[in-house]
Amino acid sequence: MYELKPVISAIVISLIFFGSVTAEEGAETRLLETNKCVECDLNNAELEGAKLRRADFSGAYLYRANLEYADLRGANFTGADLSNARLRGADLRNAIFNGAILKYTNFGDADLSGASFVDAKLRGARFANTKVDGIQF
Repeated sequence: MYELKPVISAIVISLIFFGSVTAEEGAETRLLETNKCVECDLNNAELEGAKLRRADFSGAYLYRANLEYADLRGANFTGADLSNARLRGADLRNAIFNGAILKYTNFGDADLSGASFVDAKLRGARFANTKVDGIQF
C-alpha cells in the first residue's frame, strides 16, 4: 500500500509556491509612481479606479488584473497579455492594444472610442454596452 503523507505534502508545498499567479512584488507601486510597467508582471493586480493616463504597459502580464473604472486614456498595451482581465467601466479612449492578448477580457460599459486593436487576440472578449466610436482593428 502506498504512503499518502509524502504525496499530500508535495501537493501542498507545490500549491503554496506555484499555485497562485500574482503580481511581482512592487510592480503596482512602481506603476503608480512612474506610469510605466513595461514587460512587468501585474497578474491579478488590483488597480480598480486607478488614474493611469498614457501609462505604458507594453509587453506586460495583466492576467486577471482588475482595472475596472480606471482612467487609462491613451494607455499603451502593445503586446500585453490581458487575458481574463476586468476593464468594466474603464476609460480607454485612444488606448493602444495592438498585438495584445485579450482572451475573455471584460470591456463591458468601457469607453473604447478611438482605441486600436490591430492584430489583437480577442477570442471571448466581452464588449456589452461599450462605446466603440472610431475603433481600429
